[in-house]
Amino acid sequence: MQIFVNGKEVQFTPHGEKYISDVLVGFRAWLEQNGFYLESVAVDHVFYHAGNITELAEKKIEDVDKIEVTALSKLEIEFIQYSVIRNYFNALIAAIDKKDTETLANLAGQYDEIQKTLSLNVKFAQGDEDQLQLMLKNPTDGDNPDAIKNAATSIVKLCESGLEELKKS
Repeated sequence: MQIFVNGKEVQFTPHGEKYISDVLVGFRAWLEQNGFYLESVAVDHVFYHAGNITELAEKKIEDVDKIEVTALSKLEIEFIQYSVIRNYFNALIAAIDKKDTETLANLAGQYDEIQKTLSLNVKFAQGDEDQLQLMLKNPTDGDNPDAIKNAATSIVKLCESGLEELKKS
């Protein structure tokens, strides 16, 4: 079995692992010790997001030819988080400006994932309490589009500031 991390082959010798999920648990720990985080895995060209590796609990090592792991640094993850959050709230602002109810409904359906990303981002969690409450409340709820737009604009500014800080790192 070949194992690649970010395109580079790594040597691996099983030490009692029988299933791919066992191997990935070990790889995840090794990556984290080295400042990286498991983003995704491809097992024989089938893609799995890091959160879905439990699906591999039944897949035996001897049945696999190739594992490709994508790992990201903390800096890369923060950059992606800020970008996703910024893009979401920019889309929200645009939908409010255009009074696009269909897009607003789609954005409301995506908000649970955005809320998870907001709560994972330490820099957001360290903001003042009022701003944090605005961010953790679904901005597509409510009858006051101006207040929603103002809150979204504040969040976009936080993201832009965070992205600038990351670029300096």
